[in-house]
Amino acid sequence: MPSLTTTTTTLILVAASSVLANTALLNIPTLLQHPYSPQHPLSAHAPWSHPPHCTTSHRLPSLNQKFCIFTSKTTGPHGLSLILQPQDAARATEHLDDSPLDTFLTQAQAEKLFGHGSESPWQVVDMGKEGKGMGVKATRRIKKYETFMLDQAALVIAENIDEALPPQTVRKMMRIAVERLRVPGVVRGMSKGGYEGGGEGGGDRGDGEGDVGGKDGDGGGDGGGKDDEGRLEEAIMKTNAFGSTVADVSARTLFPDISRINHACNPNSFVMFSRAGVSMAIKAYRDIEEGEEISISYLLLGIPSAQRATQLQRWGFTCTCALCSLPAPEKQASDLRRVMIAQSEEKIIALAESGNIDEAIALAHEATHLIADEQIHPMLTDEYSMLAMLYLEKGDRAQAEVYGRKAWSLLGDLGFLGTGDSMGEFTLDRLLGGIGGLGGDGEGGSGGKWRRRRE
Repeated sequence: MPSLTTTTTTLILVAASSVLANTALLNIPTLLQHPYSPQHPLSAHAPWSHPPHCTTSHRLPSLNQKFCIFTSKTTGPHGLSLILQPQDAARATEHLDDSPLDTFLTQAQAEKLFGHGSESPWQVVDMGKEGKGMGVKATRRIKKYETFMLDQAALVIAENIDEALPPQTVRKMMRIAVERLRVPGVVRGMSKGGYEGGGEGGGDRGDGEGDVGGKDGDGGGDGGGKDDEGRLEEAIMKTNAFGSTVADVSARTLFPDISRINHACNPNSFVMFSRAGVSMAIKAYRDIEEGEEISISYLLLGIPSAQRATQLQRWGFTCTCALCSLPAPEKQASDLRRVMIAQSEEKIIALAESGNIDEAIALAHEATHLIADEQIHPMLTDEYSMLAMLYLEKGDRAQAEVYGRKAWSLLGDLGFLGTGDSMGEFTLDRLLGGIGGLGGDGEGGSGGKWRRRRE
């Protein structure tokens, strides 16, 4: 499963999230939140459900750094376990109520997706006959740019933990972290061999809370003493976790439902992360028909075939998607277009810096055609914004507005501008202010030097 990829666009805008209100007919937030907690007595370790289980590093340069397991059984539909340093976990507490409904859907969209009588637009299926193991297929027609799948993280692990702790210690911490979830089986069931048991509060050892030695996390030993402890959880994280940022920490994050989606180099869907990094949504790039497999790209879009094959080795499979299965001449032509797209930005900037604005505009237009030919339309956000800046530099504000609106519209369709009223109205200054632009002393960038900021 993926390491990380939302979309290839490199434009960074501040995406406002909308807070959903409850209606008299439907209390939307309860649909993803398990009714476990409000009446349940608070833990003595609140907001955590267990005492932290900690291990200290004895390695340089991470000497004496402490990594702990923090679990909230009341977060999300299955609970959430974090393996972070204490100061990072403290910052993460503000995200425990992070709901994908608040970030990715308007009230009307939420009611349509989860309301009374609604059926899930997707289902996890066994795709063994297609040589893929498990996968996700559409149960109805999904419209282009529809947000149709939401998920919340079950396990978050600091990316740098492998540098600080021995592998066997990390594996055992993973095992404990999973056992502390309200529904451990939601993670363990992701293994190729499946998982027997693992209902609410169980784990595969059947000892109540599932912690080592039958104790509720004494912060001490890893229990069991078996070298293979945690190998199941390690394998699941290795092949299914996304890269994410949680509490300003780079982390590996497991989303049990979305992690079932298989890869395609030219996918029909893409992932979106919440600001907190512990909620995720899937949005359709194009119309998806009933019965069609839902796919995302584990890689950035627009990469040539040889580079894709190399990067996919980390997941241990050879891609046979439609793009990778093209006849050799067509694959070679596709790779050439992708190389030209990748090289165009640097050439456009060089032309603009040297004052050859018309040539830069012509090359940017050529790049938009190449992107359309390759059907990687999300990358058009960059080109449209670049054209808006180039036309503004030329002094043609009318054309700058045309391409600025195209960029704004596509960014909105892709979910980068928030939802509903939070998207705000388009202005060229607002767009260019969010992505950087041409320098200058006034409108039109007169007298300015080309400068494009990527944040």
